[in-house]
Amino acid sequence: MAPLSVEDLEQAVAAALQAQDSDRSESCLSPVLEALRSQSDLAESFWPGQSGQSSKSSGGPARDYSRVTGAFDRLVKGNCSWSSKLADLMRCTSAWVMPALPRRPFAHSDFSEKSDKSEAAPKWEPGRMEVQESDVELHWDSLEPDKASSPATGSTEEPKDAVEVDLDDMDIEEELSCPGITWLSALLSALLPLLTKALPRDQNEVCIIPHPHKMERQEAAEETLYLHLGTTGRRPVFNTKKICDNCGTRITDRYYYHCSENCDIDFCQDCHTRSKDLLDSFMAEVGEDSQEHLSKRLFWVIDITERIGWHVLHLNVADRRQLANELAFEWPTALFERLVQAAIDVVNARVVHVQDVKDIQSDERFWYAVGWLQFLYNTNELPCKTRRLEEQSSRGPKVDYERFVLEGINKCEPLSEFQRWRTHPSAKVPNVVEIRRFRVTDHFCSFLTHSNLVPMNFRRVCLLCDVWEQMQASGHILPLHLEVPREPKRLIQAVVDRFSPIMSPAELRQPLRICFQGEEAGGPGVTREFFQVALRSFLDGEFGDEKLFVYHEQSRLYWFNEKAKNSEQCFRSYGILLGQAVLNNTHVPNIFPRALYDRLLEALVSPCARTLRLEDLGAVCPDTAKSLRQILEYNEEDIAEVFGDLGWPRSRLPEELVISQANKADFIQAYIDWFFHERVDAQLRPLCEGFKGVLGGSSLLRTIVDAVQLEKIVCGGAEQVDVNAIRSGSEIEGWTQQEESEYLPWFWEVLASFTAAEKVQFVVFVTASDRVPLRGWQALGLIVQKNGVGDDRLPSAYTCFSQLLLPRFSSKEKLRSGLLLAIANSEGFGLR
Repeated sequence: MAPLSVEDLEQAVAAALQAQDSDRSESCLSPVLEALRSQSDLAESFWPGQSGQSSKSSGGPARDYSRVTGAFDRLVKGNCSWSSKLADLMRCTSAWVMPALPRRPFAHSDFSEKSDKSEAAPKWEPGRMEVQESDVELHWDSLEPDKASSPATGSTEEPKDAVEVDLDDMDIEEELSCPGITWLSALLSALLPLLTKALPRDQNEVCIIPHPHKMERQEAAEETLYLHLGTTGRRPVFNTKKICDNCGTRITDRYYYHCSENCDIDFCQDCHTRSKDLLDSFMAEVGEDSQEHLSKRLFWVIDITERIGWHVLHLNVADRRQLANELAFEWPTALFERLVQAAIDVVNARVVHVQDVKDIQSDERFWYAVGWLQFLYNTNELPCKTRRLEEQSSRGPKVDYERFVLEGINKCEPLSEFQRWRTHPSAKVPNVVEIRRFRVTDHFCSFLTHSNLVPMNFRRVCLLCDVWEQMQASGHILPLHLEVPREPKRLIQAVVDRFSPIMSPAELRQPLRICFQGEEAGGPGVTREFFQVALRSFLDGEFGDEKLFVYHEQSRLYWFNEKAKNSEQCFRSYGILLGQAVLNNTHVPNIFPRALYDRLLEALVSPCARTLRLEDLGAVCPDTAKSLRQILEYNEEDIAEVFGDLGWPRSRLPEELVISQANKADFIQAYIDWFFHERVDAQLRPLCEGFKGVLGGSSLLRTIVDAVQLEKIVCGGAEQVDVNAIRSGSEIEGWTQQEESEYLPWFWEVLASFTAAEKVQFVVFVTASDRVPLRGWQALGLIVQKNGVGDDRLPSAYTCFSQLLLPRFSSKEKLRSGLLLAIANSEGFGLR
């Protein structure tokens, strides 16, 4: 067929949407569907130009992907009654142009121009609007992957060059070939409307798919019933020995749900009900009235994403590079974000189902979807490696790296994943754009191996699993008691005395049990308060005649006071406190530059520790960094006379060496190394030793955690307070059924209406910390308890139990003002 220009596409879509009936609509769209069925036709289509002659062949402007995706957006989201059927035809068509996945051993099909897909694919017949199940395989169990070739080849013989999938072997000569990659980028832009927001989301905005088998209701045995003593009394619970695969909590209700095919998956009653409600709501939202058809739509999204991953990762290196550059530099950022989100949605939806399989590597289709996401991650980095002539430095990533985090992993079991990773602790994810031959191995099939995609909370819990195993092995599992005064100088001395140098690493790894002198209170709330008070005492207090740390007003960060001599035990104790904060599930304020976390990793001999650069110095001493930048940019030969020798002891360079144009870069790097090492060695070395004494035995920390990630493990991320997530994990006590349905919704509406700062204040008010919990905001464990009636009362809180004592106010406005007044007058433990 003649090339179909983007103008032809837009005209065809407009005509299809304005047609009087479905047959005419289908006829108007027939040229577009024909183009989508052939790789070679796709390669020549959707370029700007006249009908029958694309600008690609005439050397005209580049393909406008915004116009292409915009046209298909209008098609599948149109208001005409047959838009849904047109979308189904597109789903059917994509199954022909994108090959089905083979079963092990993986094989390479020939996609040369001599074997074009349109020659073997069944002829699409105008006038046939109904999509048959045989046209498109919508469920991964029905794909018949033993047919090594796609419908395009017409052959079902076992390929002669079948190979096993293995990441380590890079010497395979033969690679998948096809008529360039422009057909693939065109197809991605066409399918994007069908992949975007195509899956239902749970209350935490993480995509889900229904379990493929029926979930049957189970009843716990009577002999498993016992009384659980909680903060408000005893209540009956059942010891089912089951964990809900959705919320990750123990199932203690009488009734729960288990897979009818005996898959290792269970839902508590609340999650099962909530999942059903979510699917019903999603059906109404997308205008779908058939649950069977909705299921096919959902599994088509999963299937086509896995096909895309398999195909892209089996391209030769040159084609992978071409596709990556097309997406990085030709695709608009908004479209690229949608493509990334579509891949994330699929992996998030599948991740829980995959972890429930004992042999996680057996689901190779899933790992090709993960590989596709890693391809997009590597593509996203390409702008960082590019520098234009007029730019002083390289550009940042196309989209923020945080967009690639798979929040669905938070639903997985951390201990199981840590144990799986430990079998291959040195495994690294390759750059899948550049790797000679992509292969899936057991090294690749671990979530923690894909550390760039793992949520920080999950990584932190896995780190704790690592440390707790060491504690159990050493036999030191009892808590370390510490009674301290509140007065800063005495508190510092008490901590230094308790963390004696003669303590073994096993003793240092014992979790703390804290109480303040003269006070009876204890528990998690007191422990959190201790870390806030203790860290503040070390930062702002004095030991001897000098402060231990100096606060830099310009950078708003603390750094070591090099004048603090003979304070090794203080700095060692501070390092122990940082490690113990991680061990006790407590985040500390983010008041140190990232260079500190690189130095901590360097002390652990981690391969992830970076060489510190000028930008790291700029975070501590902006003025000094600015002066050194001027030296780098100075190009005259009198550089030594103008700038001198910088006045520093050259422990890493010959003393007589004079700065010159030839050595200025090495000269400045040596200065930076001295600044972060020798200059503060007396202070930083003991701090690193203390931190290493607590967490240094963690193989996970020493292997896959970089400075950015360690900073977030210690301090938490700057994640906004998620009221919906807090609500999903909250409990209510003391309210009548009428109050639960009428009054408490006011409370959640008021809380959701708060500004970001007010939401943080509220979290501090009820928990004494402003940081996100390890397993996300849903794990905050907020208890909303009724505390009387009357507008003259104010809310209060027990921070030890994350318990809010909320009065019943007469109006929503009174509730709002009372809550704001309470959180504004509460005492916090934040640092300046």
